[in-house]
Formats: sequence, structure tokens, C-alpha cells
Amino acid sequence: MKRNLFFLLTVAAACTLLLSCKKDKNGTPEEKDPDADLPALTAETIPGYYVGYYGSGINEPNIDYAFRLMPNFTIVVYDQSADTVNGRKAYGTWQYNAGTKKLKTYYRYNDAEAKLYSTYGELKHRRFIGTWGPNQDSIRGGKYNVRYTSN
Repeated sequence: MKRNLFFLLTVAAACTLLLSCKKDKNGTPEEKDPDADLPALTAETIPGYYVGYYGSGINEPNIDYAFRLMPNFTIVVYDQSADTVNGRKAYGTWQYNAGTKKLKTYYRYNDAEAKLYSTYGELKHRRFIGTWGPNQDSIRGGKYNVRYTSN
């Protein structure tokens, strides 16, 4: 009888132990946003240098991308590089709607193609997250995600 009771208690303890362990959802702890302690950007503080990534089609952003929003509503885009000296550059304009926190940009590279590109993004604390595309279709190209780094 004691042996049966000991066996049942051992099984119950093992089940409790196995069922009470909780795994992380994605197996890794969530990263803290490095800008979480900094003040959110406003319409007045948006001009500055942004660094991040863009992706083509349905791919997640993974290609270097950077741009500088100038106070005079012009933009310089550094494609596939955060290198402001040697990177391929595009020039254009930007608009920000403070009510909706949406940024629209239009820019063109000074090369043989001279294609027009546009982006449409939303300000989330100190980041712009949105989509980009050819001409004024800011959806068909892919996604982008950039973070404010300096003014």
C-alpha cells in the first residue's frame, strides 16, 4: 500500500512539475527599445537623421536604409547604406501630418533611371514604420522601419 501511495505521489509531483513550467513565446526575451526612455518626437523635432532597413515585396526590412529630413521639408535618402559620404543618394520632399502622425516622402535618384519613389509611414515614438513604392504608389515596393538617431 505504501509503495502504491509513493508511486502515485511521485507521478502527481512529476505531472505538476512538467505542467507548471512555462516557455517564452518566442524562445528569447523581448528586446527593450533603446529609445524607450527618450521623449517622443513631435512635429517640431522630426527633422533629423534616421537609420534602419527596408524590404522588397513581402520580405521583412533587412536592407540598410537611411534618410535625413531637413527643416526646409527636403529629404536626402541614402540607399542601401548609412554612409552619408559614399552612399547612393536621392533627393526630394517630405510632408508630416501632426494630427495623424503620418509622414509622406517623394524622392528621386540622380542616375540614368531617375525613378520617383515615395514612402508612407507612421510615427511610433521615435521611429517611422511604413511602406514604400515606385512613383506615388507607396505600397507596392515593400516595408521600411527607421529610427531617429540625431538632428
